[in-house]
Amino acid sequence: MYNEITKILVNKLNEIKANDNTGAVLSKNNEQDYVYYKTGIKYYRNIHTNKFYKRNVDSTFETKSYNELISVLNKIYLSFNLSEYYFKKVVEGYSQSPYFEDSKAKIKLLKKLYKSYENMALEENKIINNEKYINEMGLKIL
Repeated sequence: MYNEITKILVNKLNEIKANDNTGAVLSKNNEQDYVYYKTGIKYYRNIHTNKFYKRNVDSTFETKSYNELISVLNKIYLSFNLSEYYFKKVVEGYSQSPYFEDSKAKIKLLKKLYKSYENMALEENKIINNEKYINEMGLKIL
């Protein structure tokens, strides 16, 4: 599974580098820091535990099948790497950007979130206590 994720990630990053080098994508917008930040946010939004559940007709939720969970995890791990890649582009290349501080904060949060996914066992059928999860992760609800 790790090799599959790595292959997908390498291919995606190669596509991105090719676009960066030719300017095909980024030259349309002079604010490249915004383009990087916006793309990072796009992938960041894919990282959510609600993707592990399917909603039933009676408004209850149940865990997806093992094969579906593997697919979801692959997409989430890919999103972790791609969002971090774009946020790092902002942090490393645009220190005066209005998106600089938020990109740094998102990278820190990604590291915390990644730890929670590392310890996940797909064979277990758990009910997640949202309040406990939020407290353990050191998150705040606005």
